[in-house]
Amino acid sequence: MIQNKTRAEIAADNYKNGYNCGQAVVVAFADRYGLSEEQAAHITAAFGGGLGRQRLTCGAVMGMAVLAGLEDGNSVPEEKEKIKTTVSAIQMMTEKFKEQYGSVTCGEILGLKGYAKAEGPAHHQEIPEEYKGRPCALKVKLAAQIFEDYFKSKESSENTEL
Repeated sequence: MIQNKTRAEIAADNYKNGYNCGQAVVVAFADRYGLSEEQAAHITAAFGGGLGRQRLTCGAVMGMAVLAGLEDGNSVPEEKEKIKTTVSAIQMMTEKFKEQYGSVTCGEILGLKGYAKAEGPAHHQEIPEEYKGRPCALKVKLAAQIFEDYFKSKESSENTEL
């Protein structure tokens, strides 16, 4: 990791520096999966603004899904256990995200016109000055933190099994 920053902090910085929500999350973990930052950014280029600015599923949440696939996903249809693991992992991660923001829908999280405003404890935290003007930096940071916690707990349990 760069300058002793967590991957979640790197993801927030990525977003602050211009990457979209999904790119910011996946680029922060690109090296873990042998991807260049450029490859990770290309893969997730359409995720910003809730899937191509449609305000659908939050790009940061879709970034977590990409990472779950890279971490545990199947490469052939016959790998049924890997499919179950990946589905279970992303369901758990999206629940953790929803616990904080009340939704995984971009328009609801941001309370945009035409959407019911989602409620969750994270909506009541103060936005640090460095993230003002980039409202999704904290959502990106949370998504990256949730994924980072997931893979660390997985590694921890794998090490205790040895």
